[in-house]
Amino acid sequence: MTPQAPVSRGQVQLLMAASATSSFDRFVTGPLLLTVADSFSVSLTTAASVASTYYLLYGVSQPFWGLCSDRLGRVRTMRLALTVATVSGLCAVLAPTLTTLVVSRSFAGAAMGAVVPSCLVYVGDAVPLARRQHTLTDLNAATAGGITLATALGGVLAASVSWRAAFAVPVVGTAVLILLLRRLPEPVAAGAAPRGIGTVLRHRWGRRVLALTLVEGAALLGLLTYLAPAVESTGRSATTAGLVVALYGVGLLLASRVVKRAVGRTPPARLIAAGTLSLVVAYLLVAVSQEPLPVGVAALLVGCGWAAMHSTMQAWATEVVPEARAAMVSLFAAMLFLGSGLATGVLAPLAGDNRWGAMFGSAAVLAAAFGVVAAFTRSRFGSRRVPADLR
Repeated sequence: MTPQAPVSRGQVQLLMAASATSSFDRFVTGPLLLTVADSFSVSLTTAASVASTYYLLYGVSQPFWGLCSDRLGRVRTMRLALTVATVSGLCAVLAPTLTTLVVSRSFAGAAMGAVVPSCLVYVGDAVPLARRQHTLTDLNAATAGGITLATALGGVLAASVSWRAAFAVPVVGTAVLILLLRRLPEPVAAGAAPRGIGTVLRHRWGRRVLALTLVEGAALLGLLTYLAPAVESTGRSATTAGLVVALYGVGLLLASRVVKRAVGRTPPARLIAAGTLSLVVAYLLVAVSQEPLPVGVAALLVGCGWAAMHSTMQAWATEVVPEARAAMVSLFAAMLFLGSGLATGVLAPLAGDNRWGAMFGSAAVLAAAFGVVAAFTRSRFGSRRVPADLR
């Protein structure tokens, strides 16, 4: 088998650009929900379906994209998905009704579901285990940039132009990426022939990681959607709410640098625990007050929590079932966004009634429970040796 050439900085930057674009598309919706609700004369609870269906389709599409990734290749799968996302994004920009918008964004979510998991599998295929979390941290930094731009620019465009302009931005990004990704070579799969979902589901540790990821998605991404509406409920504009929640990306960027240095020195279980603590404090702050200052601090803390906790979970997912890495990572992403979509939908009535204390107080309890179980489980897994040919 031809040995895998070292991954160049330019190739990593292409993966980072893809991750950033996907993250922008995923997180631009939050600051737009109230504007969308006003545009179509519906309640916030109804408008929240634009976000919840996106996350659900993003999650449930993962097994399909995992299969495509094994059959077509990581890069071809990304380019195919980005083509679908571009067409769906244009339909969302031009949507004449809320139903059309929800359907268009759902297809966009299903397509974007291929991007970040394919990037993760690419890294898993091409980067040795010893350096893998460092590269994943770079991807998380790119994710932070996409999130920061989405929440800040989304709010500004919604207030000054239209929510349609905000949804148009990732359409341009996906169209450009379709062309740029032609430069990215397919990785040489290291190890045995790829195996499927059944291999993952029969693997005891694989099942445990997936169960934890479902809860992580609910506790992390499901609540992040409602930070901007919480600020807007105090009478602040979408611009203000977007800028406040953009501090999430700033926190993720700053914390990613710290995590990158800590990897290899700090046990993964401690990184999960530290990230969870940040989440718990953040949600308690928002439960007490939805004013811009406490929500801004909370957004920073959620970003720090993502950097410490989620990058550790990502690295774990690429390691736990190496003989079925594409299937494992696709299911990992599926569980993450399935949890997010379920939480977004279940919590919509609380958001519609402005019951932010109950929502974020419950989120703090959920995050704490996740952290205890995840840290304990990761410590039991330990740093298992993975055969060199599977790294």
